[in-house]
Amino acid sequence: MISVTTYKIAFWFLLTAVGTLSMVALQPMPQMLNWQDKLHHFLAYTGLCWILLAAYEKQQKIWKLTILLILFGGCIEFAQSYTGYRQADLMDLLANIAGILVAALLYRVRRGS
Repeated sequence: MISVTTYKIAFWFLLTAVGTLSMVALQPMPQMLNWQDKLHHFLAYTGLCWILLAAYEKQQKIWKLTILLILFGGCIEFAQSYTGYRQADLMDLLANIAGILVAALLYRVRRGS
C-alpha cells in the first residue's frame, strides 16, 4: 500500500510538472488523431485528480478538491493566453474538467461511497 505522504509528494511533483509544461514553449507533437491533444489533457488531469484524492481526501471533501483542481486548470489556460507562444483553449479546459470528473467519480465508486 502506498502511503499518504508518497501520494502527497507525487501530487505536488506532478502538479508542478503539469504547470511548468503547460507554460513553456514546446515543439508541436505529431498528431496521430485529431483529438490527441485533448486526450493528453484528459489523461493528465485524470491522473492528477486521482493522486490528489488519494493524498488529501481524508482532510478535505472530494468536491472541494475537484473544484480546486478545476480552478488550477482554468488558471493555467488563462495564463497561457499571456505567454505570446501559447494560447488558451476552452476545449483543453473542458478536457481537463472531464478528466477530473471521471477520476472523482471512479475514486468515489472505488471507495464505495
